[in-house]
Amino acid sequence: MKKNLLSLFLVVAAYTAMSYPISPRPLRQLIQESEYIVIGHVTGITEMKRKKNDFEGSTVAHIQVRQLLKGEKVDEMIEVVFNPYIICPQPARYKENTDVVIFLDKGENGRYYTHALAYGARKVTMIEADIYRMRIQEMQQILTITDKDQQFKETVEWLVKCAEHPETRWDGVYELSPESHFMSYYSDSQPAPFKYMLSAEQKERLKNALLTSPEATYTDFGLVDLVYPQNEEVIYQFLLARLKKLDDNQLWLADEYMTRLNREKESAELDAMIKSFDEKKYANDNEATLKDIVNNFIAAVE
Repeated sequence: MKKNLLSLFLVVAAYTAMSYPISPRPLRQLIQESEYIVIGHVTGITEMKRKKNDFEGSTVAHIQVRQLLKGEKVDEMIEVVFNPYIICPQPARYKENTDVVIFLDKGENGRYYTHALAYGARKVTMIEADIYRMRIQEMQQILTITDKDQQFKETVEWLVKCAEHPETRWDGVYELSPESHFMSYYSDSQPAPFKYMLSAEQKERLKNALLTSPEATYTDFGLVDLVYPQNEEVIYQFLLARLKKLDDNQLWLADEYMTRLNREKESAELDAMIKSFDEKKYANDNEATLKDIVNNFIAAVE
């Protein structure tokens, strides 16, 4: 438990495939910015001789190209240079015998580099690769729409589709509700007002995506914030049920649940519990103490 709390940001990053702390790059931006988009298979990894202060790359991933979704013609096998030894910001990392969706730029030396570090390299199953293929091709079509109002409307629908699927949920939710995610503090661009164009039908779909999500994740809080208005009781009960079921490895999420549950109560007593939890979490207090605070909170709101 202590290790999990010390590794809070690393755990969150694992949930969202994030790179810390460069500006977040959700799928829509990756599609627009990268020179190449490839669905491929990592056939091998080669260690290069490292040079002093070599931040550009020290390892080569050999990628068999299965499908090219953006960019000029590429060879059947390409080499992607990456540096797995960087800690922050989080680099792209590749493993042998894995399938990937990757967003690439080409250097003057002819080698390929992952766009936006860890954001631009996604390990997938072949089923997940199909989801990415559909979303990527849809966005490429949306980008050809000359009517800006229509393009914006189609983009909102596309983001809802992303949010509905667990594999691309962060990509949709982050753009619909960036303020719900701590990584928005590192964004270097002004968020587009996508959420203000959500229809009642789209909000219902987002609510259903939240209520049917199989496990608690940090990304779910963006969905909660989007659909809470007009669904207060349903979302309240959802949050309470999830808080009760949090296991030891998810306890770091508890204050996010408690903060949102306190929207309904607006209680000074509950505020004090949340503050105490946060202080003790970062002070690495023992697991039993944190669980006691959560249990007392649950008893107070039931």
